[in-house]
Amino acid sequence: MNALDRAFAFLSDRGPEPFMVGHVLDFPAASFTLDALRARVAERAPRLEPLRVAAVPGARSWTRTAPPRAGLHVSGERVDGRLAEATDAAQRRPLPGRPAPRWDLRLLTCRTEKVQRVCFRIEHAITDGVGAAHLLAALLADEPCEGPHPYRPPVRRRRGSASWAATWPLGKLPDRETVPAGSDAARSGQVAMAYADVAEAELRAVASRWGVTVNDVYLAAVAGALAALQEQRTGRARDLRVVMPMSVRLRGASLAPGNAALPAIVRLPCTAAPRQRLEDLAGQTLAHKGSGLREGGWRTLLRVPPRLLCRTTERAGFRLAASHINLNGTYRVLDAPLLGGGVYALNSPGMLGYFSLLRTAETARLTVVHDRSLVAAADLPKLWVEAVAELAGTVTG
Repeated sequence: MNALDRAFAFLSDRGPEPFMVGHVLDFPAASFTLDALRARVAERAPRLEPLRVAAVPGARSWTRTAPPRAGLHVSGERVDGRLAEATDAAQRRPLPGRPAPRWDLRLLTCRTEKVQRVCFRIEHAITDGVGAAHLLAALLADEPCEGPHPYRPPVRRRRGSASWAATWPLGKLPDRETVPAGSDAARSGQVAMAYADVAEAELRAVASRWGVTVNDVYLAAVAGALAALQEQRTGRARDLRVVMPMSVRLRGASLAPGNAALPAIVRLPCTAAPRQRLEDLAGQTLAHKGSGLREGGWRTLLRVPPRLLCRTTERAGFRLAASHINLNGTYRVLDAPLLGGGVYALNSPGMLGYFSLLRTAETARLTVVHDRSLVAAADLPKLWVEAVAELAGTVTG
């Protein structure tokens, strides 16, 4: 276990519920049965180490658990006409207790919306968002798939430890820099999920048009969506700081237990015009790459005592986060095609909203998991799609 794994184990133990990460995957309705899904999990889970270890607070290495059991870890229900409510409820279900491993998978079948939804959760001390994407594909996919690209350290290493340490807040971030105008800074504890899809080709076309990355387009559209939301609520917008994980998961470690992501602070220029937002965020990306922040920052983070890292995370009070995972293709589960998905969890201290972009060969889905105190957050995916269209120079109907 590295320092971040151990810090998350402390964080999970100190909170009212486990600190979790997970994914939602959507497939066409009636694609497979719960029994068939349980059979696949029963066959594969015992061979996947993250699904059979525990992160015990204070321990320095992984602890073996009781063997995973499909009957305990995999459940399902028919949710015709109430897919959204059932998805939100699945986030609140307790994880299996020790000595069982702390993960679960819930299958929601909704014929009215023609979707079968797989909701997967695992304790965050065991893995991160990229690790969970690899893990879920290994657990369910019919054929081996590439998944998110591994991190490739630069050939010429830069000394960026001081760069990362200088950006990481030692105290609580002020609400005016982290909470959208018109929203309450205090969490209600009631969590909901909203999402919207765009064509993967559309995001790539916008990035190509402006000579930036898809990640730059994604974040510029998040800034545009938050700007529109704030203006609707209060008539004004303010720039916001969000935390964004940067993966350092190496080739060969895709299915290894443990976290391999460095949290970085990104400033969303909500007050700027659309083109300027894109230029600003592209500039931040280049500055991060040029500073060696990812390489040196990860080395620095691993030297921080886990209890101190846990307390620093609690004090910082991050309110918004954003992540981006590219599956680099798509896969099938029991011969059913993957329609789209997103990151699925919101229970870190003080967090109000988590934006995730999950990309397949054809679809890019923006998911917002939000506390209900983030007023009108359910509108953010639609506003994000409009912001992407604005960057593309098109007019939505």
